[in-house]
Amino acid sequence: MPNKNIFCLATVRQIDMPKLQRLPLTVQTAYADLLARIQEDTVLEIEGTPTLRERGGRKYWYAIQRYASNTVETYLGPDTEELRERIERVRELNEDRKRRAKQRSDLVRMCREGGVPNVDGQTGKVLRALAKAGAFRLRAVVVGTHAFRCYPGLLGARMPEAIAVTEDIDVAAFQSIAIALDAYLDPALGEALRQIGPFDDRPNLYQHPTAWRDAENETLVELLTPNEGADRDEPLEMPALGAFARPLRFLDYLIHEPIQAVVLYRSGVLINVPQPARYAIHKLIVATRRVQNAQIKAAKDIAQATELIRVLSEDRPDDLEAAYREAMERGPSWRRHLEQGIRRLPAEARERLVDAIDPG
Repeated sequence: MPNKNIFCLATVRQIDMPKLQRLPLTVQTAYADLLARIQEDTVLEIEGTPTLRERGGRKYWYAIQRYASNTVETYLGPDTEELRERIERVRELNEDRKRRAKQRSDLVRMCREGGVPNVDGQTGKVLRALAKAGAFRLRAVVVGTHAFRCYPGLLGARMPEAIAVTEDIDVAAFQSIAIALDAYLDPALGEALRQIGPFDDRPNLYQHPTAWRDAENETLVELLTPNEGADRDEPLEMPALGAFARPLRFLDYLIHEPIQAVVLYRSGVLINVPQPARYAIHKLIVATRRVQNAQIKAAKDIAQATELIRVLSEDRPDDLEAAYREAMERGPSWRRHLEQGIRRLPAEARERLVDAIDPG
């Protein structure tokens, strides 16, 4: 049972909130179609023969290419029924790539015109470059506001643009996962960025940079990884990405079992983002850990959590309950920060969260 003591400020009752503004059904359908198409096309665009391999007792799909005496393996993903079905469909598809890309571009335009947030050109270039290099096949996850901007399309609901203003591009990954898969980014992360602009290593207190800034337009890309042991500030090496990452607490919870989303840029870019419920609960936690001079960001954390709770409490209350319970079970520090974050929610959102996690 949830700890009801943290809800002393909220009385569970029927509440009145403005009705959710749903995206038109045609737009929701277009986004779902775009996501399905780009998932298939991403597999199709990888040259080579899809091959199932077993590593560490688990099965994974790779695309195998042979060049004379050399063999190149590109990681596609873990062996799931969904991926197997995609690969089988891909084997049967013979359509022209340009025609498929044009169809996706038309869907991107429909989604954009229907109210699904898009990205600026430079952000689109960055995410597309990382996707082409294989970052998201290696389970890298876009976090922060750029992930939040994907949720209207995924959830079919409008969200205030003011709390989804674009900012730095944060990408997170577990240190160990890609090593176990014996797969690597090609080219390495820093080089992939330099292929699209004058990205320079951003200096830090340590020898290894974890962020890169475009000297022309100030776009910042930062690589993050969970700090799963004792607190540390030193960058952790990410061999599969050819880079180092800044370790952060609570990040392992956020990027566990991410989902796929489409970024509305050109014919679409397939990325990974956190589950919406995990994102909402994580924002409640990190809002309480912001330093004093970052309270504007803390307020934005709470605003984003509020909007997601508003949607999920109606459409996916079980997701909210599961995300909340997992965070509460992770220990006293997690519970303390989560309780503090919940107290910062507007009363209506707090009550919706209560109803979701304790419907009885």
